[in-house]
Amino acid sequence: MMSLLPHEPRIVDTAHQQVLTERCLLPELPALRTLFLHLRGTIDATLAPRQPVKLGKPYPLGCCAEISLALQQALRDLDPTQLPPAAVAGHAALARFQAAGGTSRRVWGYQRGRGMRHALLIGTLLIDAAQDSSDASLAPVALTPFAQAGLTPLRDHRHFALLAAAEWQAHVYPNHVLPALAPYAPLIVLVPGGSVRLEADVHYMLALARRGGFASSAAVLAMPAMTPALFGAIANVLAQAGFEVAADAPQGRAAALDLCRQYRDAGTRDADARHEATLTTLARANRALQVLQVAARPAG
Repeated sequence: MMSLLPHEPRIVDTAHQQVLTERCLLPELPALRTLFLHLRGTIDATLAPRQPVKLGKPYPLGCCAEISLALQQALRDLDPTQLPPAAVAGHAALARFQAAGGTSRRVWGYQRGRGMRHALLIGTLLIDAAQDSSDASLAPVALTPFAQAGLTPLRDHRHFALLAAAEWQAHVYPNHVLPALAPYAPLIVLVPGGSVRLEADVHYMLALARRGGFASSAAVLAMPAMTPALFGAIANVLAQAGFEVAADAPQGRAAALDLCRQYRDAGTRDADARHEATLTTLARANRALQVLQVAARPAG
């Protein structure tokens, strides 16, 4: 079986994790729900004032990633002496589970009808502490057996592009502008109400490109190019920030595909250092692109 990609929604040792989940977690399910509801309340108190609106929608809509990340950090920093009595048993159950070898990690994937989702996978329980980030009428926290949750890995960059267009009403183009990053970040995404971004700035997608010999990246780099005007606007911003950009889309496409081939043929040689350097450069490029804001779609 293939090793897990970062944040991949999959359980490697299902039988062992199921035994530990049944032994330690399921008997304390009400207390666990109370614990996560309590933590979600403390997260809201911090996040809501910091980001009251995201892409034109009020908190918590669209804030699945932020809430999930905050929950993971809250669990690390948790002081059980500060918990309300009803949540103490939930924390104790988690502690017993982890001491026995239970696993806990953040995952990201596609859930039918709800799009791309971030959650915590604890044993064989999926903890979605941001259910209401996709639908305000839903309860904020759900604890669901992973086998029933329907959270699946994204297949490739084309799958990501289709989901981004459907979920965010985004315009998605191949990254012919910055070919040096294209094998790892082959898409440029314009989300209404947000900024232009090089994607995917998600560790899973970066690792997926690498594991598949960059075939996933090469496939979307062959998509139709953006207009010359849009290419010029993005290239100008990145050039001013010190990046080496392509002269035009055909040149960028050829250079990007050539790098995909080079990285594929190089195999694991120098791959780790290149991966880390890419993460740093990608973050810097997206900071520069924040000046290019995408007009929000009119309401209704």
